[in-house]
Amino acid sequence: MLELESIRSASVPQFSLGGTPVAGSSAVLVRGEFGLLYTSGLVAPKGPDGRGEIHVQVKAVLDQLRELVHQAGGEMKNVVKLIAWLPRREDIATYASVRREYFAEFPPASTSVVCELVEPDILIEVEAIVAIASPAA
Repeated sequence: MLELESIRSASVPQFSLGGTPVAGSSAVLVRGEFGLLYTSGLVAPKGPDGRGEIHVQVKAVLDQLRELVHQAGGEMKNVVKLIAWLPRREDIATYASVRREYFAEFPPASTSVVCELVEPDILIEVEAIVAIASPAA
């Protein structure tokens, strides 16, 4: 039997568009024999500690991802798929360099896409699928 659980963290800001919060979970955990955590697209928060240069935004979204993974009972080595959207092709190398710092132990399968994002100051959006061990019965 599968059970779905919404995973949230106070350190992961809720995305808003035009000042209106967008409904949805930051991540959804699928529990069964093992769990799968599917995150929403994560972006750097607005403000002095969020948006700015690409390396700052990459660290912000990967820190958010780490927090959601920990809230669900996992570790970054459990990330099995990582998808990143970037509006500037030249930022892919920086993204890859920072990503290696977070996934030194076990790099996940990964896809990077160059595309337009929802707001012009968002330089990266990341989504992940994470395998989470079920609690012992």
